[in-house]
This record gives sequence, structure tokens and C-alpha cells, in this order.
Amino acid sequence: MDQDEITNLCASLSISEKDGPVRILEANLRNEAVIRMSLSLVSMILFNKIVNREAFMRVIGKIWRVNEGFEIELVSGNIFTFFFKNEEDRQRIISGGPWSFDNALMGLAKPEGKGTIESVQFKVAKFWVQIHQVPILCMTKKIG
Repeated sequence: MDQDEITNLCASLSISEKDGPVRILEANLRNEAVIRMSLSLVSMILFNKIVNREAFMRVIGKIWRVNEGFEIELVSGNIFTFFFKNEEDRQRIISGGPWSFDNALMGLAKPEGKGTIESVQFKVAKFWVQIHQVPILCMTKKIG
């Protein structure tokens, strides 16, 4: 097949309104998914190579030490999803950052219902800053 034949075949593909959804999502399934999403975080490890997934999953569980546990799912590459059992654990992890693994920044984001996990953008990261040899006179919150 040449390029023109492939282009023509692709152009002939279409979905009409009558094709519609195969199955309408039941309300109870939707509600369960909304609750699960509200207790989840998406993480991307900002690293130029794929991290050791098994080591990451083992280590992060020990570091975070959440009260009621959590599940980790590999999405793709260095993107993971965490599913917590309660909001307190999830919030503690968010506020406890910045997090890193193997000297690489770990971006965290709260997923939203629209789009895919791969479309989540990691635009903001909190950093801790430590300044040394500051004159005593300047060691106030306002000056800081």
C-alpha cells in the first residue's frame, strides 16, 4: 500500500451519531470512580531516563508511611498514580513535598475527571530554600 491508499482509507473512517456510546455509565459506577479519583494523585518523576519501577514502588511506600496505606499503579514511563484510602493521608503527602526519587524531582498533581492521565501537566513545584551566612539583623520573617 502506498501513502495515498492509506490516506484514502483513513479518510473513509468515521463515527456517526447513531454509533453513539456502547454502554451508558451506571450512576453507582460513576460515583465510585469520582470517590476513587478524589483520593488519588498523579506523579511524574522528572528524570531523563526511566526509573527502576520496582525500587520506586518499594521505597516510596516506606518513605511516605501513610496511616491506611495506598496503591500504586504504573501509567507509563515515569508516570504513576497513587490511590489513597483517606483524604488526610493524601493531603499530608501533598503538603509534605517536595518529594524526590533517585535525585529526581517528583511532580504531584490532583487528577481531574476530563482528559487522560498523560495529559496532566506538572507546572508547579514547591521548593525548600536554605540560605547560609545571613547577617543576624536580616534574620526576620519580613526580610526573609
